[in-house]
Amino acid sequence: MSRIHGPEDSVVATYYLETKGDLAKVAEELVVLETTAPWVAQGEPTPRFKESMGEVLEVRTTGEGKGFISLLYPIANMDTKESAFSCLWLSMIGGPTFALGSYDKSRLVDFQIPEEMAAQFPGPAFGVHRTREVVGLTGDELLIGTIVKPTAGLEPDEVAEFAYQAALGGICFIKDDEKMMNPSYCPLRERVDAVSKALRNAEDQTGQRVLYAAHISTSPDRILDNARTAIDAGANGLMLNFFSSAFASLQILREHPDIDVPIYAHCGGREALGRAVGQGIAASVIVKMVRLLGGDYFRAGMLESYLVDTEEDIYGMHEAAKGEWTDHTTILPAISGGLNPKTIGANVRNLGRDNLLLAGTGILQHPDGPRAGVEALREAAHAAADQ
Repeated sequence: MSRIHGPEDSVVATYYLETKGDLAKVAEELVVLETTAPWVAQGEPTPRFKESMGEVLEVRTTGEGKGFISLLYPIANMDTKESAFSCLWLSMIGGPTFALGSYDKSRLVDFQIPEEMAAQFPGPAFGVHRTREVVGLTGDELLIGTIVKPTAGLEPDEVAEFAYQAALGGICFIKDDEKMMNPSYCPLRERVDAVSKALRNAEDQTGQRVLYAAHISTSPDRILDNARTAIDAGANGLMLNFFSSAFASLQILREHPDIDVPIYAHCGGREALGRAVGQGIAASVIVKMVRLLGGDYFRAGMLESYLVDTEEDIYGMHEAAKGEWTDHTTILPAISGGLNPKTIGANVRNLGRDNLLLAGTGILQHPDGPRAGVEALREAAHAAADQ
């Protein structure tokens, strides 16, 4: 039987499955349940129902009851103009995909969307080249940044002093840690105001502009208020965790005309969706979603890390961030998770220069303080880049 749908009019979702049954039959069951469900009304199925039903694009067996399936979810079933991301999530993840008892493991490993749907997403606004312009770097100069540590327990003047010392060392990017959640002892406006003044002071001495991404995560109805508060206080970047604030908050920020600053899309929580082998959602899929929604920066793992990302995860995230699967501007991958002068070399050599190199404790643990820590990290990074 010939198909009536294809990648040009459907979301193509690719899953890895393990089942005790027949892989092709499971694929057929799944694609029906994820679109129309079986016909249960009286009489014959209507033409509209038949056109709305999803189809199996490909089944690739890798072992007994194991393999990859690619399913077609017709976008005619979706409100792509007003709710493109919600429809994407619901079609690939929000139905019975991970709930059926007919298979043992299920993992969403990739997706593609047609141009008509892709056009509904804003994509990033900055990327690597515009980021270098913001901080005054040229060519392919390395982007080296840091994370405010400790993660909590600091008051605004303490955060500002950390930022000042790091800036004197030549840092070009600073972000709050996600655990800096704007408590009463370190509220957003007061912290950003103090940090911004400290960074202007440092710039007067060094000539180096620093991009500061202030943490603004909150509920979607308040995300613009927090963004405006941070920007009014002097922040030239924003950071939100899109799991805690909802993916929609990322798109709200990116599409608003008043928010013309880079957005660090913090991924805390990603591993909960995909750490189990063969199950959940692949890291590269999350990066693709963030790129569509307009995140400018995303932590894409690092080699020689203390975190759980495999090399497959890391290279997959970098491809999702920079690859040509979409015409949207590329994400600037952030490399962090144990970056220090000893580990930075492997990452620069293998992942390239067009990344945001972020070290927290790798800077702070220097016996001579943050400024010396930044200088040591820069020296190691440039030595690796010049090899």
